[in-house]
Amino acid sequence: MNFFEDLVNEVSGGVYVIAEGCDNHMGSTIVAKALVDAAVDSGADAIKFQHHIVEEEMLINDLSSDNFAEPLHEFLRVNALSLDQHYDLKAYCDSNNITYLCTPFSYKAAVEIQNLVPFFKIGSGEFQDYWFIDRLTELKKPIIFSTGMCDESEVKGWIKRYSKSIEDFALLNCISEYPPKYEDLNLQFLEKLHDMSPCVIGHSDHSPTIGSSISAVCLGARIIEKHITLSHFVAGPDASVSLDPDEFKAMVNAVKLVRATLGDSKIIQDKEKPIRDWAYRSIIAARPIAAGQVITLKDLCTKRPGNGILSAEYESVLGKKALKDIDRNIALSWEDLSE
Repeated sequence: MNFFEDLVNEVSGGVYVIAEGCDNHMGSTIVAKALVDAAVDSGADAIKFQHHIVEEEMLINDLSSDNFAEPLHEFLRVNALSLDQHYDLKAYCDSNNITYLCTPFSYKAAVEIQNLVPFFKIGSGEFQDYWFIDRLTELKKPIIFSTGMCDESEVKGWIKRYSKSIEDFALLNCISEYPPKYEDLNLQFLEKLHDMSPCVIGHSDHSPTIGSSISAVCLGARIIEKHITLSHFVAGPDASVSLDPDEFKAMVNAVKLVRATLGDSKIIQDKEKPIRDWAYRSIIAARPIAAGQVITLKDLCTKRPGNGILSAEYESVLGKKALKDIDRNIALSWEDLSE
């Protein structure tokens, strides 16, 4: 599996950020393009939309999640983007140097957009739809999968089934709550997910703040997917889990810096050395010391700078004799002391 490894290694900070445009465009190409502009300005690597063909993905009923004010099929018939709009948005993304992505919610939708995207992103609702995934693999494209709404055993079963049959895939930790309770995020599962599979892992974040995305990168996430909106005053089914442009930019800036901070060595860094020279303390004569005098604790204090005998070594000075007179407030040196 090299596609996603190459993908994350080639972007700044080693973290691939997807701005999820979802349905916050409410069917408007103008709004969708404004979301593209906001994603570009934020520094995101890609913006993702969704391709819905209602009759291919659901039965007509009144089922819906709490973030929709009407049955989902009614909302999508009015607000889902058409295939022509997707082609228009793909061209707009290309002209603005940001990758266009799209989630297909049916096999027919995947076929229709396969030439528009470098890889598929599949949502949590389809993660356990083996019939769909088996057919999707026939299209021979890399795929990112979100893992919301399932338990650890189901994730393990999925990996066992597909780790050999899908050549390139990445897995995103995800909690399909809109928005989630923070205690439900269980971000340390990312470390377990990394141990389960050698694939690139990431986090699809539905929290309304940037902190959990930063934490996810600290725990190994190399892909971050986060919803974006033009304003918190704009209505939409995903408004409660979306960041506005300024917030999204702050998140991108933060997650792109995180991996550079994750080293595990403890050394004196080159830029610390000149600071250490003045910030550390040296052993100083607290009072005049006569030649031949045995040095006691009362003779010593410590003061900056740290270019003499370091204060950490003060016990080695005790009991030695001064080889010459030492004035008060003078830094001691080994040459002035007996062995």
